[in-house]
Amino acid sequence: MNPAIAHAVSLVVSLVLLVVGYHVVLRLIERLVAAVSERHPDAIRSRTLGSLLTNLLRWILAFVVLVLALRELGVDVGAIVVSAGVIGIVVGLGAQALIRDLLTGIFLLFEGLLAIGDVVKVGDYTGTVESIGLRVTRLRMLDGGVRVVPNGLLTDFANYSSGWGRAIVDVGVPRTVDVERALAALREVGEAWARETRAALDPPVAQGIMRFSGAGDAVLRLRVRVEAARREDAEIELRRRIRDAFDREQWPVVGAS
Repeated sequence: MNPAIAHAVSLVVSLVLLVVGYHVVLRLIERLVAAVSERHPDAIRSRTLGSLLTNLLRWILAFVVLVLALRELGVDVGAIVVSAGVIGIVVGLGAQALIRDLLTGIFLLFEGLLAIGDVVKVGDYTGTVESIGLRVTRLRMLDGGVRVVPNGLLTDFANYSSGWGRAIVDVGVPRTVDVERALAALREVGEAWARETRAALDPPVAQGIMRFSGAGDAVLRLRVRVEAARREDAEIELRRRIRDAFDREQWPVVGAS
């Protein structure tokens, strides 16, 4: 067989196998994205993850096709592969932060650790997740400002919107108020709130003295487990009800939080 024809046939067969392999891997990516969507129904996250993996696969395929074509044309591909490796090392050393951000973004999307609308605390900043990119995540702060956080810094954060949360209200009462009566009032407030709203996942608990203020006032605590998204609203409503209950008893409320 003519060497040119042999090279052409070899190249065509290689390309066919690569195309078949590409479609097989593409199917696997689609199944992976579908599995992530079932665990964490977030269309933006699923599209981002699917697009990332698909583009990565295309770049790999394009490089392999280029190497095969050059090899069939008689070009020494060994030098090209070595050069690509050296360039990759140089780029990797010069862009470690970028690579770290990209890898962290991939794992955040894949594991479903964050979703748009989640309230998270990163360092000293708390905000609502507005967008999740492969390199940065945007947080909308309470005052309306936007904080852009590199994904590489999201190795230690608190997510207040995942699963369930605990509404906690601390109330300071003066020494003149009987602690047992105050705790009973807190229990009544929590139980009445739970009956009316049906928002409590567990019965509310009125704890004892958590600490003493600088003036010697006893700080009591009411806590209840609720859905994460309802935690803040639950705390606001419980504070209002506690204030009303203490007003009826003519007890001053000091140092509430």
